[in-house]
This record gives sequence, structure tokens and C-alpha cells, in this order.
Amino acid sequence: MAITRWNPTSELMSAWNDFDRLFNRLTRNADTDDDSLTNVGTWRPAIDIDEREKEYVISAELPGIDEDDISISIKDNVLTLKGEKKQEKEKEDDNRYYRERMYGNFQRMIRLDNDIDADKIEANYENGVLHITLPKTKETMHKQIPVNFKK
Repeated sequence: MAITRWNPTSELMSAWNDFDRLFNRLTRNADTDDDSLTNVGTWRPAIDIDEREKEYVISAELPGIDEDDISISIKDNVLTLKGEKKQEKEKEDDNRYYRERMYGNFQRMIRLDNDIDADKIEANYENGVLHITLPKTKETMHKQIPVNFKK
């Protein structure tokens, strides 16, 4: 009888692969079991949220989206970003066999702190990236507090 050494790395990698397959199945378009056929449906654009001294800035990757297809609203301290990325028209003689680009509707909801001045929110779209600037109220802007050392 041969004795083999147990390799926890291979079991861990197998578990991670199973998890990745499950996650991909849960997050992709539920209309098809074949990823290569289509990616039309709901998708989530990638966003970054940065805090600066006087404002928050949300940046969302939205390449190929027309200005009429983007909507931003705020209600009850929740910023909602909605839109649609429309699929390009295909020629009848195209033989597409693989597609990774996502199309369809999207919606991102971001809960905001109470320190946002909603009347001064601005949004700019440039080079496929939407930048939303959320100014802080004057009461909550960062203030440096000096420390007094007693001798």
C-alpha cells in the first residue's frame, strides 16, 4: 500500500473553483446556460466612491451609453443610477460565436450619509465614465482639531 501525502492546496483550489462557478452562475444572465451566446439583460457597471475634503465623488464606467439613456435621482438619502446600454445592430451575415460585452438595463442604488447637500449635486459624463459630485454640507466638512499638550 502506497502512502501519499495530503495536499490541502489542491482541495482548497478545487473549492475555490466550485465557488467561482456558483458565483458566475448566480450573477450572469439567467436566460441561458451558455455564457458565450449572449450577455443581454441586467448588468452592474463598476463604480468607485472617493471621499474628498469637501465632497464625495462617484465614478461609474458606462462606455457606449447615450446621454438619453442615463438617469440619476436621489430620494431618502439613496442615490439611484439607472440606464440602459443598447446592443449594437448586427448585420445578417455576421457570425458571432462569442460575446462578453454586456447590454441591457442597469440600476445601482447607493445609500448616502446625511451630510450631502442634495441641491448642489453635479454629474458629468466624459470618455465613457460618469462622475457624480456630491458636495458635503458645511457642518460636516473635515475640520482639523489641534491638540494642546500640557507640560
